[in-house]
Amino acid sequence: MRLSRGLTNAIAILMLIIVVLVISIPMITFFTNTQQTGTEKLALVNNYIFLKNLQVKQVEYGHPAIYYANSSIEFYYTNGTFVPPTNLTIVKILYLQGGVWLNLSYHYPITINAFTNLTLPSYVQGKPIIIVTSLGNVFFLTPKSSIGPYSTSAKGGLVIAAEIAEPNGPIGVATNVTTNINGAYKNYTTPIAFPNQTGTFVVKAPEYVFYERPNGSIVTGVFHNWILGGQVTANSTTSSSISVSLTGGTATLTANYTPITDYVNLEVQSFNGENVNILIDGNRYTVTGTQNINVLAGYVNITILTNQFYINSTNIHKHYMLVKSVYNGKSYTADSYIIFVNPFSSSSNILDLVFENDYSLYKVNIYYGVYTNKYGVAAPPNVTKITPYAIGYVGTVYLGNPGSNSGLFELNSTEYTYNNPYWIRNGTYVIGYVGTVYTNGTYVIDNFPIVINCFYVSFNDSPPQSYSALDWLQYVTYVNGTPYTQPNITIDSPLTIEVYYAWTTGYTSL
Repeated sequence: MRLSRGLTNAIAILMLIIVVLVISIPMITFFTNTQQTGTEKLALVNNYIFLKNLQVKQVEYGHPAIYYANSSIEFYYTNGTFVPPTNLTIVKILYLQGGVWLNLSYHYPITINAFTNLTLPSYVQGKPIIIVTSLGNVFFLTPKSSIGPYSTSAKGGLVIAAEIAEPNGPIGVATNVTTNINGAYKNYTTPIAFPNQTGTFVVKAPEYVFYERPNGSIVTGVFHNWILGGQVTANSTTSSSISVSLTGGTATLTANYTPITDYVNLEVQSFNGENVNILIDGNRYTVTGTQNINVLAGYVNITILTNQFYINSTNIHKHYMLVKSVYNGKSYTADSYIIFVNPFSSSSNILDLVFENDYSLYKVNIYYGVYTNKYGVAAPPNVTKITPYAIGYVGTVYLGNPGSNSGLFELNSTEYTYNNPYWIRNGTYVIGYVGTVYTNGTYVIDNFPIVINCFYVSFNDSPPQSYSALDWLQYVTYVNGTPYTQPNITIDSPLTIEVYYAWTTGYTSL
């Protein structure tokens, strides 16, 4: 009995020990791993910083040195004793285009572990570049410049740029600068890079530059100073025209401008009191006759929305077209342009919108009528014209539906129906006639005799006889009440055109 109780106690103690071990070992492992993970993270951060700084030193010592040869980027291992040798992994190559850094399309990443020559596309050549590595290092180069122990000469590269110093940060602008850096004076558009340069030369920047925002508003900058960067000296930084000296290596020259904030009055003159819609620096105005508008001095963006209109009266619609805008003695023929309003000018700032009457529409009334024998129209050949006492119709052939009207009047082959007014553009037109005119059951048809067979004609002094009767027409045109016989007509005023279809009857024996 005692032996059994002792065995039971021993088994209970053993099970307790097993439970303690089962709980304790995972907890010890968890805390150990947590501490180890924190240590590993700290080690990774420290290792990254070490490798990032090490990469910069390696490039500076030529492992590899980087040389920008204008048309290509060359990587030279010029110091083989540097330890430890590591690869240079490139994740981006950026180039400067219009004041913006753009990513060059390549199959990234690019791993450099030996001499490498990366050929650049033509649209990149001659522009400043930035090389970004996998460790976050940024290497900036201009054409014919290098980082590390490599150089082909003592000459360097120069970049000339321009910017407007806005409160939210500078705005890069494209403007013209004049320099004799390559000999003769020439104009260049900023930003512009000049590789492999040295010596002294002159650079001239304009007094005013502008930047157009997407909404059409314009920021105008007035020259303030030059900002020099790199190995460059100048005889002044506050004059827009300076003498510059390069001493080798890369250099930058930035024309810095201050935005103009003064408002001036712009007097816009329309035409004949007509309403003209216009955009000025992105703001819409309706100008009636003459209107004064406050604008920011400097460059002003103009877009004319109403470039044509009609001036209407009872019988005339005159069409006017914008032919030019005149400001400060200069003419602008486009609908959209940019003018310069001098902030220090004491004269009136007048923008004159010039419209001209290029054509007119005149009201033309067109009527018709049918009159029997009114104009004594001659009979066709071999047909005797007689006046019967009585006519008996045995059989009649009708072409069409008597009593309807489908006659048309033509001007240059354009058809007009009768008894309607039309607005017709001024010009000279060929007159024509088309179709059939019916009236009171008697009809005439354009240019074709109408044959009515089997007439019995009774004369006063003879018995009835059988005849064939022919109807034909002749057009008689009146313009503003005056007979008109010309084939052409010039419309340069309101007109009333009347066309009379005259007809007669002749007979031949059957």
